Parts: sequence; structure tokens; C-alpha cells
Amino acid sequence: MRAALALVLAAVCLLAGRAAYGAATWPNDPGWPQEWGPVTTHTDQVWATAGTGTGHPVIAVVDTGVDPIPDLAGALLPGIDLVGTPPNGPLANHGTWVASIIAARGNDGQGIAGYCWTCSIMPVRVSDGETPANDSTIAQGIDWAVDHGAQIVNVSIAGSQPSSDEQAAVAYAAAHGVLVIAAAGNSGGASPEYPAAYTGALGVAGTDQSDQLYPWSTRGGWVALSAPGCAMVVDPSAGPAYGCGSSFAPAAVTGIAGLLLSLSSSLTADQVAAALRSSAAPVAGIGGGRVDAAAALAVLHLPDAVSAPPPPQSTTVPAAAAAASTRQVSVVTGRLKTRRTVTVLAGRGLLAVQFISSAASLCQMQLQVGDVLVDSFNADGGVLSLTAHVAAGRQRVQIACATRRKIRFTLEIETTAPSR
Repeated sequence: MRAALALVLAAVCLLAGRAAYGAATWPNDPGWPQEWGPVTTHTDQVWATAGTGTGHPVIAVVDTGVDPIPDLAGALLPGIDLVGTPPNGPLANHGTWVASIIAARGNDGQGIAGYCWTCSIMPVRVSDGETPANDSTIAQGIDWAVDHGAQIVNVSIAGSQPSSDEQAAVAYAAAHGVLVIAAAGNSGGASPEYPAAYTGALGVAGTDQSDQLYPWSTRGGWVALSAPGCAMVVDPSAGPAYGCGSSFAPAAVTGIAGLLLSLSSSLTADQVAAALRSSAAPVAGIGGGRVDAAAALAVLHLPDAVSAPPPPQSTTVPAAAAAASTRQVSVVTGRLKTRRTVTVLAGRGLLAVQFISSAASLCQMQLQVGDVLVDSFNADGGVLSLTAHVAAGRQRVQIACATRRKIRFTLEIETTAPSR
């Protein structure tokens, strides 16, 4: 079995060149106003009440490697390259995106605010970004991370077939008190994906701002948790970017778990995992619920937590979170040959579009937002996803397919309701 990087969009809605937000905004990272994940999971409440951490938990990112971007300054530890070949393909930066969600330094005036601002990142490279990672290589990466001091292992990779090597590696991690957090996958179905489905791992699905599973997210009673499936990331060449996929959901859980560990030296990974599961908000379609950082903190009752003085609170609510209460969903069905443009009347805020078709892998979807071209590609499970923050008005979504035959499609469109 060859495991695939669990991603629906590679990198979307590049924000390089946009004006920075004012100094009164906290965190002051340029990407913060677009980060609805830490707000939905109440991570910002933990920052405000318990501080942003004093410890430095070690988190292994088993992925395509991690570039030394400025937003991870001081976070990177020595890792290992189990691939050897140069970075290649559209997902070569995948590991950096994942690591930035987990641990991008917050309130530093650059990039984005990750979930854990003091966590250390241990890069474990198991893929070049084009060739799928081999099961035995993933297993070797998990074992290496455990042996070299990782407290949490993030695996944003999923495959449909079990592997004895991977299963043994997850069991090895559990036996050594190391928490493995993995992507549930992008199949849109309920069949188990690995390593997320192994006993001892926390499988994480992708949910939206309303705690609903994205259509592309794998589901089922075996899935332990969910987390925001779309997130701001830092791309090494473009800066802050917006992407969607089940790769990003485990990164959110990993960052929250790391944040909790950073607040108390007496906590174990097993205690954190139990708190995350018991305090999660219910989500239809999985065995567990959406992770809630503040609720997990309350469950843990940390007697030795050293609370840093709370930072000044932002007067700016992330745009996506502010619009969550006025969301509307519409569905367009039909056929297209080669290309089609769909006009959407949207209010100011987050526009999310899902193109669902058996021929989705042959298609590309684009949206022009000011000077930025928002692009979706790399269809998985018959779904293309596109997400962007837009101004109020008519938005034109363009779909182009490399086929001369007519194909059936469904377009699911979620927008902020236009003002009347």
C-alpha cells in the first residue's frame, strides 16, 4: 500500500502583498484575521486565560520535510531525511504547511499564528512531495521520532490499506507514551484509513465552522476527533496562504495538544489525549467530536500550570468567524463541456465552493479575488474545493475540464448571506 498526502487543496488564496493589519490587532500576524480555526476550537481562550505556554514540547512532523521559514524561528530541531531525493512535485511544501499550523510563532508580526507558539518541531521526511510515502518509511519515521524524544507525532498522510509495519510503529509509540495524531483522509466515505485507524492513534476528520464534516472528509465511528479542515498556512515562497484538506485537521489537534503540554510539566500525552476526546463538541458522522482547547484545559485541572500574563485581546474578530452566524448554502447541478462560469451572489466573508464530479481529477476551479487568483487543484475522492475571503457582490467561479465530453457535476456553495 502506498499512502497519499491527505490534502484536497495544495495552497490556495495566496496573501503575499496584502496590507498588514494594524498594530492594535492581536495576534498581530498578517494572517490572523483569516484564521477561524483557533477561534472555533477556543484556542484563543486558552491563550488569554492560561497563557501561550512556557514549555517546549517536541512534535515530530512525519511528512515532506520542513523548511526553516521565519515564522518557525527557534522552533526547528534536528530531524531525519528518509527519502534522500530532492523536493519535487506540487506537495513538496506540504510538511512546512502542516508545521506552520502547529507551531508558527504568534504575535510576531509575520505570517500566521499557529496553535502552539512554544512547541518544537522535529522534521521527519518520508516523502518528496510527488511520490507517495511508503508504509515502511512512515513506520520507520514514527519509530525514529519516538526514539529521539518526540512527545507527539503528527502524520498528515493517509492510505486505504493497513500495514503491519505502520501498526507496529503506532503501538511502539503508544507503549512509550507518545501520541500519534493522523489524518482521517479525503475519501468522503467511511472506510478506515491508516495510520489514523490503528489502536493507539487519534484519527482526525475535517469540519467546517458549523462543526459539519466537509464532503471530502473521511468519516465513520472509528474517527476519534475532528478539527477545522481549512486553515491558514505559511508557504515558503508565497507567505500566508489558505488551504483545505484533512492534512490540516490533525495539525490543529496536534497544535492544541502541544499547547496543553506546554502549560504544565506534569502532563502526559495520554492525559492530553483523554481530555481532548472527553471534552470534544459532538459531530455527526464520526465516533468523537470537534476538538475544544478550552474545554480540554478545564478537564485537565492543571495544578502546576504557569500562566503567562494574558496578551492584549484583539479587537478584530477573524473575518471567517464573524460571518459564521450568517452562512447560507446553495447547490448547483448540471453538465459542462470543457468550461463553465458560475456566478455567486455573496456577502462579505468566506466563500467556500465544492465541485463534485466523477471527472473532478480532470478539472480545475478558479476565482479572481482582487489581485489574487484563488486556484483549486489536486482533486481527491471526486471533489475539488476552493475557499477564499471575498468582498460583497457577484463572484465568478470558473471551472475548466480537460475533456471533450459532457460531464455531470454538483456545485455546493457556502457563502455569507448578502445584506438585504
